[in-house]
Amino acid sequence: MTLNTLWYTRCPVPTAFSLATRLGWLDEEFARDGIRLRSLATSNDPRVRQSHFEHTLPNSLRHGGGIPPLYARRQGSDLRVVGFSLGHSAQRILALPGSGIAKVKDLVGKRLAVQRRVNDAIDFWAATTLRGYDLILKQAQVASSDVKLVDIKVARRFVEDTTASTGESATLWDARMMLGSQRDAAAALLRGEVDAIFAQGASSVTLQAFLGAVVVGEVDHSGPPSEWVNNQPYPLTLSGPLIDEHPDIASRLIARVREAGVWARDHEIETKRIIAAETGLPEELVDRAFGAKIHEQLELELSPDLVRAYGALHDDLLARGFIAGPVDLSTFIDEAAFAASSGPVHRATLRRAAG
Repeated sequence: MTLNTLWYTRCPVPTAFSLATRLGWLDEEFARDGIRLRSLATSNDPRVRQSHFEHTLPNSLRHGGGIPPLYARRQGSDLRVVGFSLGHSAQRILALPGSGIAKVKDLVGKRLAVQRRVNDAIDFWAATTLRGYDLILKQAQVASSDVKLVDIKVARRFVEDTTASTGESATLWDARMMLGSQRDAAAALLRGEVDAIFAQGASSVTLQAFLGAVVVGEVDHSGPPSEWVNNQPYPLTLSGPLIDEHPDIASRLIARVREAGVWARDHEIETKRIIAAETGLPEELVDRAFGAKIHEQLELELSPDLVRAYGALHDDLLARGFIAGPVDLSTFIDEAAFAASSGPVHRATLRRAAG
């Protein structure tokens, strides 16, 4: 079957796929095949854009948060993980200055916001928030039962917050969306309806700056990834038929993404500039949100540590009821497709990127 379009999407987080897109490498790679790389943002159809979460479009790929692919796979979508990346992403609990809340133990008896998208089938942010609270509380030896969770209900769907742009390579999640993604929880905090909120990545620094907030506690990333991942590691997922029917296209695509991760190591300034644009941050805040070494953490892997970490995320989602049943990771993760991207031609590409 002739392939003339590849649909793609990415989350507003640091990924090698974002680099490869912004650098024009994927367009360059497939131009000679007459294949058009098309962002979901080029369509105004909400059903097309919803594929970011449900992976329903044929011949599509996604790089970003780890929760939606698990949901989509469990719901029957034919997609596969062909690699993971794992970078630092700050996870913080914030409180208002003057609240008397300065450390995690001060949260005992306090109200913690959980912003819930009540009209979305997969509320990845509620799942991320709940896990974030538990990770931070556990590290401080505070029981989850010692705090009160307060639901902040949001009627608008995630897809309603996507960009108005239909640019050829536009991301669905522009700076406007990023700056407003937690407005409902922040408003509840300012109104005094809750005592603290959770924030991760870019929003952890923009919200702190806007609110003048105190960082009550944050996740320690020094242990094994399985102990601290939250909506991570970031899987690169491809449609199953794309891998099966066009294996060379799939392997070349994966190889170019891997190449971008290698390239980033020696191009810190350019990489962080792209990360800032992708996550809606001023460049000076990239290190605060993602760590000073984020440019060294974008390479695509399938290491046992990352597979275990994804298993830990899966188990957390299952225990909280965010997925209806278990997902068989042994068939979901396509090791053969990842290995194929390291063939002789692709190894030469990666060596060239490493310089």
